[in-house]
Amino acid sequence: MHRTQLLLPAELRRRAAHAARARRMSLGGLVREALTEYLARTPAAPSSDVIEDVLLADAFDDPEPDRHLSSDVDHYLYGAPRRSRRRR
Repeated sequence: MHRTQLLLPAELRRRAAHAARARRMSLGGLVREALTEYLARTPAAPSSDVIEDVLLADAFDDPEPDRHLSSDVDHYLYGAPRRSRRRR
């Protein structure tokens, strides 16, 4: 097996842990089982048209880019305090 770390919202983790306890299994086992069932019901891979649409699409042009985006990435992804000193 390969170890994988997941970030879950608190409520989803609480519900998943409760479901795992009710089924007398680990949270990891529940996640593996759910992922296996999900993947069995979905197509194996996106069509090449979808991949080409995403990879060959025009770049997104933000009219007001955040010049602190790279230094504040943890703020935007995880809610951490901003690292940049923003002028208001």
